[in-house]
Amino acid sequence: MILSQPELREAVAKEEIKFDPPLEEEQWGPASIDLRLGHKFTKWITTTSARFSLDKGLKEISDLGLWSETELNPRDKHGKPETYQLDPDEFVLAQVYETICMPNNLMALVEGRSGYARTGISIHQTAPWIQPGWSGKITLELKNGPLKISLTPVKDKLCQLTFFKLTSALSDKLLYGSRPSDSFQGQESPLALVKN
Repeated sequence: MILSQPELREAVAKEEIKFDPPLEEEQWGPASIDLRLGHKFTKWITTTSARFSLDKGLKEISDLGLWSETELNPRDKHGKPETYQLDPDEFVLAQVYETICMPNNLMALVEGRSGYARTGISIHQTAPWIQPGWSGKITLELKNGPLKISLTPVKDKLCQLTFFKLTSALSDKLLYGSRPSDSFQGQESPLALVKN
């Protein structure tokens, strides 16, 4: 069952689904919630000499220092919002502005919004499910098309969440974050992917 806006509003009001900072009125859709773009952007450092395996996750890539992270300020020195220039064919990881906490009886699907897709931006390449018990900032995998696009944190709403009710609530031991392999739990940065 997909939750409609009245059900979503009730779940958020009861803090069953938590958003920090709180949602703004224009983020509510008929049966989804739009998410705002955050301030962190992470991209590959181009190299042809490094070779790695992903069988143990992203730790090896992080250890090799093959990512570069930029965090924009809300305003530049002139008081204008800072923007991120997404170049043609560029791939970048970007986080949403909100930290989201999922309850034990819901899961969510993150999808790009069509207005951005029609300019050639692919918002989320894979792994669209936000599991019960998950908390953190969702990382978006942005792949640009042929245009130069300026993205403004908080102002741009690149994606939306649709919520699905489970047939039964999960116990704590089955929630996302209960296993050592749940490495994205509580992420504040795309680079914070590995539990030591």
